[in-house]
Amino acid sequence: MSGPRVDPAFVFGVSLALSAVLWFPTLRQTMNGNIEITDAGIRYVLALAVAWASVFSVSSVIAMCASRARNPSPPPPDSNVHAAKPVRSTEGRQASAPESASERVDSNAA
Repeated sequence: MSGPRVDPAFVFGVSLALSAVLWFPTLRQTMNGNIEITDAGIRYVLALAVAWASVFSVSSVIAMCASRARNPSPPPPDSNVHAAKPVRSTEGRQASAPESASERVDSNAA
């Protein structure tokens, strides 16, 4: 699978915490005796399923957006960092064969 991956342990851990927060009012009502324990268990399973689906969806979107390559930004319009090098003119020069070492004149010689 070449698509972006989401860490399943992270998703499950965050969804457990989120489901406990969602289920807390039901827990309080169950402890007071207003809701039966089986109904409270079913509500927790539903809270866990909703929390897992939402955390997985958000994590998948974030992983997909983070895996896209960014386009390189163009240089600023008035940047002189890469100034053009001057082009030397070859007009007036004659193409000649290279001199041998014995024919060269040392410009530093007296």
